[in-house]
Amino acid sequence: MTKTRRSIWCALLICLGLLLPYLTSHMFGIPGTVLLPMHIPVLLIGLICGPLYGAIGGAIIPCLSSLLTGMPATYPMLPIMSGELITYGIISGYLRKKTKLNVYPSMLIAMISGRIIYGIIFNALAFASGGTLKALSVWGAILSGIPGIIIQLALIPLIIIALDKTYTKQAETKAKSLLKNNDATCVVISDDAIIHSLKGNGVKPLIQLYDADKKCFKNAYVLDKIIGKAAAMLIILGGAKKVYAGVISKSAYEYLTNNHCKIEFGKKVDIIKNRKGDGMCPLEASVVDINDPYEGYLKLKETIKTLMQGK
Repeated sequence: MTKTRRSIWCALLICLGLLLPYLTSHMFGIPGTVLLPMHIPVLLIGLICGPLYGAIGGAIIPCLSSLLTGMPATYPMLPIMSGELITYGIISGYLRKKTKLNVYPSMLIAMISGRIIYGIIFNALAFASGGTLKALSVWGAILSGIPGIIIQLALIPLIIIALDKTYTKQAETKAKSLLKNNDATCVVISDDAIIHSLKGNGVKPLIQLYDADKKCFKNAYVLDKIIGKAAAMLIILGGAKKVYAGVISKSAYEYLTNNHCKIEFGKKVDIIKNRKGDGMCPLEASVVDINDPYEGYLKLKETIKTLMQGK
């Protein structure tokens, strides 16, 4: 996702974070401690936009809401909720965007972390005030907020999945167009956006990307004009989750399938031929009997070096 798109989503969700508490509490009389209306937009900001935007949303929403509507109360709930929501935004964003963790565990860890921060700030303020504090304890907040927690766990993943499909489809359409128009031979999609687009012969672009960044294929979607076993080994070594090939060899298809990688392709062929078309590609031949992806990578590097020296 581009920086501009992240900024737009963050701004829209901050507005939602100001609107939801007003609708649920002021208009319908449901306390914020029950439906937790500020939690949803902050978690969404983190999951969609990343930890930095999550922290910004977590800080801005409760402060502006307190200023404009009086919710939460300036003391003691504003510092408690600010700490909790900032934690939600940072942790959910970091786990999903940086470590590529799935939505549910990212949410659960963020929610638990936020409640821990809630407890720390609550106890610090209680200690500073001599033990009397007009605010729900951690357990009190959890029990009263069960309906809100259920809504978060049911609704947020559905929103994230729908957005992922939409943006991935847009990036996929653009990537396939690049391949079709010969503007690229290899395209990598990650975080719902094209992050690499290269043009080169055979597995050269894949090796170039992997050598530059060993994590460049992690959980990514790799699209290539031609994928043989050599390319498939590099894709698996890098940790890609999905592959599209204009042309794929039977051995590459079997290798990717055996390594639980999703595959789409235009045409399946018996082998990837050499440039003369009278035999198997030498790089393909070099890894025919190899199954370990790292061993295959080393063999490909060795074979490329030998072929270069032979020119």
